Amino acid sequence: MAPERTLILGVGNPLMGDDGVGIEAVRMLAEEKLPPNITVKDAATPGWTLVEWIKDWPAVVIVDAMQMGLKPGEWQCFDASDVRFTSSEEAISLHDADLASGLALAEALELLPPQLTFYGIEPETTDHGMMLSPAVSANLPELVKNILDKYAM
Repeated sequence: MAPERTLILGVGNPLMGDDGVGIEAVRMLAEEKLPPNITVKDAATPGWTLVEWIKDWPAVVIVDAMQMGLKPGEWQCFDASDVRFTSSEEAISLHDADLASGLALAEALELLPPQLTFYGIEPETTDHGMMLSPAVSANLPELVKNILDKYAM
């Protein structure tokens, strides 16, 4: 049974090449006719504030560039049960938290949504620049279509 409300959250830094793919994905999704139970948001690089973004949602989908050892542009969909959230040991201040640290905090506070899904796409480059690589750009429409088919139909 589909959840009553779903938040699709794009995360990343659009100034760092393919790291902006989550932001571009939610921009593309926002241009579609979505059912009223679907909300899409650009969370940029939420770090510790991720808890505020995801708490109180029955279902959350996070779209981000993720280094998974795949070919650049390849993507995967997986559930929270498939991963372990760990805070970065380098995160020593409120300014150093990454997505994993934010998720680890939400888990520790028991604020993870009942349904948490990830769409990760393998980046080719995360160098300075506002353009997605050709490999990521080529596969992004398929990823977005998969999200639409799964959540908006």
